[in-house]
Amino acid sequence: MHGKKTRFLTIALALGIIAHAGLAAPDPSSPFKTYRISPSYTTLSFTATKWEVFKEEGIFHDFSGTLTYDPANPAGCAIDVTVQSASLDTRNDTRDQVLRSDDFFDVAKYPTLSFRSAAIAATGAGAYDVTGDLTIHGITRRITVPAKLIGVRVMPGIGDFAGFETTFTIDRREYGVLGTRWSGNTLAIEPAIVLHLIIGGVRQ
Repeated sequence: MHGKKTRFLTIALALGIIAHAGLAAPDPSSPFKTYRISPSYTTLSFTATKWEVFKEEGIFHDFSGTLTYDPANPAGCAIDVTVQSASLDTRNDTRDQVLRSDDFFDVAKYPTLSFRSAAIAATGAGAYDVTGDLTIHGITRRITVPAKLIGVRVMPGIGDFAGFETTFTIDRREYGVLGTRWSGNTLAIEPAIVLHLIIGGVRQ
């Protein structure tokens, strides 16, 4: 009897946690669709200018997140992305190790970067302003970036897809990426970093 009661309490607690976290089964009548951000269809890239001569590009390989979308209700849409900072890749192992060090991303201390939307507003057909919290190097700042809908499509027998794109610039110094070696030399590496994100979602 005691064992049954314990199991009942455990199940009840688990269901309560799930409901509190918003993980209950989706409402099939809801116009919103939730998509899993797919590594197969997503590219998270950045560009930095070096010595005022070269543009060096990199990408992140390891990330996860979701986006919720209804074209008729932009204000109710949302996006949440978490990136593993150590997964950066600039096609140069030596440079990658420098970027992972405490002079730049300091991946040992700050293993993730993230963006979580707070508000989305339509600015035109398939165009949006996305306001949210960007966290890099342990520092969170609220920013607004332009986003463009590439398209949504249901491919019979394959899946339900949505694609978005955004390009914006941040100042790395505002996120504490200003060390005492390379990153502290703004001539060697310009403070302005361009982020270009192509987000591909597969409906959950």
